[in-house]
Amino acid sequence: MKKLLIIAFIFIFFNCKKETEIIKQNKSLHIVENLTFSDTLDKNVDTINFGIKNKNKIEVYRIATEQNVFVKIYLYEKNTIQWKLKDSLIVEGVGVNDLNLEISDFNNDKYNDIIFTSGMAARGGNVVQTLILFSKENKKLKLIKNSTNFPNLMYNEKLDCIDALILTGGQTTYFLKIINDSLKEFANVDQRDGRIISKVLDKNGKWKEIIDIKDIPDGFDRFINFNPIEKRK
Repeated sequence: MKKLLIIAFIFIFFNCKKETEIIKQNKSLHIVENLTFSDTLDKNVDTINFGIKNKNKIEVYRIATEQNVFVKIYLYEKNTIQWKLKDSLIVEGVGVNDLNLEISDFNNDKYNDIIFTSGMAARGGNVVQTLILFSKENKKLKLIKNSTNFPNLMYNEKLDCIDALILTGGQTTYFLKIINDSLKEFANVDQRDGRIISKVLDKNGKWKEIIDIKDIPDGFDRFINFNPIEKRK
């Protein structure tokens, strides 16, 4: 009987804790939803370039609460002569002073997307970014959920993919494909300790080293290709 009471107590404790966390999360989002313009730190508006040119408007706000900084994105669609709200998203922006908003096509579908700074990793050179695509299927915003895992994102025209650069004791260029709502790594080039090593993910999901060359760098490089190894100019 005593064991049953202990198990019941543990079950109630963890369920209450989980419910409390959900309430806190929902409360934070509710606060953001009801913030006034006086809470806005930055505002970026584009009525020409995002999504369907001249038919979509994007508004990006950096908003502060007592607990955190959030970035809120509104997507509008032009209905005759008026703008109609089509979609919106909220993401966290930890320690961000400038969004550095960029509007560009990141998946080569001929529609421009947005990317902005949403955090800063421990090493200053690793800029954490949030990538949001314009979904041509439903004309809404498509958050790439793990884009913040890969700093310094750029579209790679040569390989029609996205590459990222992570600075550590050396540095690594990651080559990424957009799969549904996430980035999936398929190759990388690592530069450190006098070597440049290129690896690819094989069809069995295992990493295979394909190139290992000596490096005598003047400084570290970012790469635009992994086979053959090519530096970004």
